[in-house]
Amino acid sequence: MTAIVFNCAYNGLNIIQELGRKGIEVYALDSFRNVGTVSRFAKYRSCSNPSTDEKGFIEELMNMGDDFEDRPVLIPTNDHWALAIARHRDKLNKFYNPCVSDEETVELLLDKEQFVRWGEKKGYPVPKCWNGKDVLEVGDNTFPIIAKRKDTTSTPDMMFRSKIATLYNHLFGKKKSREETISEKQKKLENLRLKVIKNKKQLESFIKKYDFILDDLVFQEYVRGMSDSMYTVGVYSNEGTVKGLFTGRKVRGYPPDIGDCKVGQCEVVPDHLIEVTKSICKDLDYHGIAEFEFKQDSDTGEYYLIEVNPRSWSWVGITPYCGVNLPWMAYKDLKGIENVGYREQNVTDGAVQWVKANEDLMNCLHYYEKLGFDKWNYSVSEWLEQMRTKKTVYADFSRDDLSPAIYAILLVIRRLITDPFGKQEG
Repeated sequence: MTAIVFNCAYNGLNIIQELGRKGIEVYALDSFRNVGTVSRFAKYRSCSNPSTDEKGFIEELMNMGDDFEDRPVLIPTNDHWALAIARHRDKLNKFYNPCVSDEETVELLLDKEQFVRWGEKKGYPVPKCWNGKDVLEVGDNTFPIIAKRKDTTSTPDMMFRSKIATLYNHLFGKKKSREETISEKQKKLENLRLKVIKNKKQLESFIKKYDFILDDLVFQEYVRGMSDSMYTVGVYSNEGTVKGLFTGRKVRGYPPDIGDCKVGQCEVVPDHLIEVTKSICKDLDYHGIAEFEFKQDSDTGEYYLIEVNPRSWSWVGITPYCGVNLPWMAYKDLKGIENVGYREQNVTDGAVQWVKANEDLMNCLHYYEKLGFDKWNYSVSEWLEQMRTKKTVYADFSRDDLSPAIYAILLVIRRLITDPFGKQEG
C-alpha cells in the first residue's frame, strides 16, 4: 500500500508520519529537502516544482506510474501543487488515486475574489469584496478594509521555498535552485499578504503606491480580531459527501493578527458553521481534504467564512488524536480498504492541542514583544505550563522520528540570524 505526499512542509510531515505509522509506504515528493522529506517514514524523491514547471512535474508523475501496482493515493498539501494535480486528475487516474477535487472547484476556491462572488450568490457568510477597479467606490462607513492577494497559488509558497532552498544550498554546497529566483512583483505581493486600510485617504495612497499589482489583489471587508478568533472546520469529503469532520480554533498565530497557526486546539464551533461547510461541499461535489477557515468578528460576534483551502492545512496533524483521523480516513476510503462512514471528533474543548514548538516558543520569548504584542509574550516556564494539556501534539518533535526536529531547529537558528526583529513572517 502506497501514498505520495507533495510539498512536504509541516502538514506534509504530519500526513507522512501518520500514514507511515499505519504501515503505508510513503513517498515524499518535493523540489528540495523540506522538513517532511527527512522523516524516517518517507522515501524522498526530487521532482519539478509545478509553480515553475507544471508540465515537467506531471510528466515525472506519469513516468513513475509504472513503478506502482496499487494506484497510490496522491495527497497535495499546498495550493499550487493541489491545482496542478486537479488540472491533470483525469490523466493521473490511470496510475493514481488523487485526493483532490476537480480543476474548476480548486480554481474557484483559490481565486479569492471569485469565491466571494460565488459565496454571495449562494448566501454564504463571506466578507464583501472589491477589485482594484471598483474599490474606490467603497463608502466611508465601510472601512476598515483589507488588501490581499487574489490568487495564493504562487507567492507564499515560492517565497518560503526560496528562503529554505537558500539555507539548504548554503549548508550543503548545492547549486542555486529556481526557488531562489523570485521576481520583484512576487516579492511585493508577498509583502502585501494582508494590509489593513483604515480610511479613504489610506486607500488612495495605497492604490497610488501599488498600482502595478492591483490586478493581483482583492479588497475585502475587514473582520476584526486577532488570530485566536479564527476557527477551522476540517473535512474529508468524497464527491460532495463529508465523511470526516474536525473543528478547532487557533490559539496563537504569527503574525499575531492574521498569521499562520502556531498553536491550535480542538474546539466545538456553532452548528451553522458546520452546516455551511457541508453545504459547500455538496454544492461543489468537493473531493479530498479541505480546511474551511472562519473568523469571529471581535465587535459584532458574527462569523465569516474567510477562505477554503482545497487541501490539507498546516495543523491537520491534530486530527488523529481527536477521533477523526482525516489522512487515514481519506486513504482508506480512496483505496477501498473499508467502507468509511461519517465521523466527527469525540474529544472535549482544549483536550488536544497542536503546536509548532520551535517557532511558537521563540515567538513567545522574543518575536511577539518585538512586534509590540505583549499578550502572548511568555517566559519559558509560562510557555511550558501552557503545554500541559491532556494531549499536546508537537508538529516538529516526535520520539519515533527525530530528523525533522533537527531540521526545525536549523530553521529557527536561521530565523534568529536573518530576522531578529520579527519583520518577516514566522
